[in-house]
Amino acid sequence: MSDLPVSYNASGPIPLTANELRDKIVSLATAQSPGITTDLPGSLVEDIVSTNVGALLVCDQARVDLINSVGPLTANVFMLNTLAEQYGIASQKTEGLTTVPVVFTGPAGFAIPQGFLVSDGTYQYSLLDTTIIPSSGTTSPTTCAATITGSWAVPENTVNNIATSLPSDIVITCTNPTAGVPSGSAETIAEFRSRVWESGMSTVQGYPGFIRQKLTDLENVQARLVSVVADSDGWIIMCGGGDIFSMAGAIYKSAGDISRLKGTTLGVTGITNASPGVVTTDITHGFSDGQVAVINDVTGMTGINGTPFTITVINSHSFSIGVSTIGSGAWSGGGVVTPNLRNNAVTINDWPDNYIIPFVQPLQQRVTVRLEWATESVNYLTDATVASLVTAPVISYINGIYAGNPLNINSIKDVFLQSINETINMSLISSLNVVVTVNGVITGVDENTNIISGDRYSYWFISDDGVTVAGG
Repeated sequence: MSDLPVSYNASGPIPLTANELRDKIVSLATAQSPGITTDLPGSLVEDIVSTNVGALLVCDQARVDLINSVGPLTANVFMLNTLAEQYGIASQKTEGLTTVPVVFTGPAGFAIPQGFLVSDGTYQYSLLDTTIIPSSGTTSPTTCAATITGSWAVPENTVNNIATSLPSDIVITCTNPTAGVPSGSAETIAEFRSRVWESGMSTVQGYPGFIRQKLTDLENVQARLVSVVADSDGWIIMCGGGDIFSMAGAIYKSAGDISRLKGTTLGVTGITNASPGVVTTDITHGFSDGQVAVINDVTGMTGINGTPFTITVINSHSFSIGVSTIGSGAWSGGGVVTPNLRNNAVTINDWPDNYIIPFVQPLQQRVTVRLEWATESVNYLTDATVASLVTAPVISYINGIYAGNPLNINSIKDVFLQSINETINMSLISSLNVVVTVNGVITGVDENTNIISGDRYSYWFISDDGVTVAGG
């Protein structure tokens, strides 16, 4: 019956009716046996025809269902994997690995092999690519991945232990100047469908959707850490979680005009006349105490330009430079701070040529949430019970926010109310206050809003113990 016609409407293929199928059977039977009678009640021929019509109704519906399933949003898992293979993308992702950018310091020319182990004292991380220490004695950040699955925070400057044995005459140290990226959970079927769908919708090289698709296809890269931002006449591509060379390679293959790629600028918004002087930046700096920073392009307080300063962090947007700026003139504008820890520049060799690919790895904004609630009715719930209901949903919301997007207090409140509603009616909650800390500092909402904007080149992360509950 493969020659049966297929009719379509706006909803897709239309199953044939019982009468249409019966007419087709009778037509075929008459062609084989002219003069056959198929509609005589109670006859064997009529019984066979009626039975076959029922069977063909099932078969025809199966054919319609199969046609409808040929697409990422409706395909069964086998066909979905086939479509992914056809589109040239990775199959459904399993649970990822926590990754961390590590800087090595040691003798110039020493090759640190792939698989070299470093540690934060609790977990070990394996170097993903062989790295050679340059003449400066310090490498650029290179990616190390945890040796076991799981998601945990890796604060900056905590990966300081060498776990692999070294020759007795070789001394190597390591650290992570920025926080690691906690692993993402295994990709759900719905998320896999979305990725396959987006890959099928990709148009041409250089299109933002095409770039995002190539990056999210990489191992350990989380979709929420990928963004393509138009900035004046250039593009800032943000990506985190994956191997630094794999991410740069994917950008090189997908971005089109790589001459328009750029990193972010860590701009100065103010310098105090004080002892010591305090510098304020427009985006989060990501520095730790002891970081050496250089400021250029300052007007007014020009003596500060080009001088390396060992800084002390005040908060995520401010640091002191360790020297007095009293009598140095007033800052009147400008200023760019280096290094910018979120920026990366990776050299890609497309023989015989080399190309530098700049991109941004978003910094981490560590969050804690305190939920202060009360009810005017008789309350039989302990804080521990409420915490068991709301902790996982709140963590899921915060760790699902895409990099550069705000944290919405209304959404946290809604998550709280929906989570406790089956245990205690949400209408009985008389007050609910949300206290948020970002990088250890209690942070209020933006003026006249109920959101915390955060940094546009960073992402939110809350650990498993980051939610506390206090009943009133």
